[in-house]
Amino acid sequence: MARTLCYIHEKRVLVADIATRNFLLDTDLAVKICDLSEASLLPLESDMETADDNGYTTQIDVGLLGTVLYEVMTGTKCEIDLLKHNTSTDGRAYWPERKSLPSTEGLWLDWIVEGCWDGEFRSAHSLRRALDSVDLRQRPSSVDQPCTTTPFRLSTSVSSITEYARDRPITTVNRVLSLTMFTLTIGRRVFTVS
Repeated sequence: MARTLCYIHEKRVLVADIATRNFLLDTDLAVKICDLSEASLLPLESDMETADDNGYTTQIDVGLLGTVLYEVMTGTKCEIDLLKHNTSTDGRAYWPERKSLPSTEGLWLDWIVEGCWDGEFRSAHSLRRALDSVDLRQRPSSVDQPCTTTPFRLSTSVSSITEYARDRPITTVNRVLSLTMFTLTIGRRVFTVS
């Protein structure tokens, strides 16, 4: 995911809507990002470390990617409201105060998520370098804990996607179709592996 964000930032694009729902896997399990409807295309000469489009910055993108990492590791949704602290005429995005974000204590890679949230990683490249330094041979301390997440159920996933699409504008059709194809592909693998 960090490599994907690096690539996008290299093309002088701020995503602004980085969320778990916007990451897809292709048939080779390569990470793809979808729904760039809120993205900002910046001039090619832009310095991405200082680029600011009404509050949206590379650090906002990295912070949101930290939220995705948190959700993937915990299975818990983490809502971020970037517009909560602006005035009605301001319209700028602001990163929330740390106290409004969930605790990462005891999480595997907690320092990565915290670094995303507190601005330690000033770019997607610095985040990627930190992730590349992680020794994946070390098991997370929570691996011995019993699993408390809900097991994958194909019918539940498809009905969730259908429910999500209802009452949404046509612009979400592409996202829903992508998620449906992903769900069906995973479901086919789950049911054919025995």
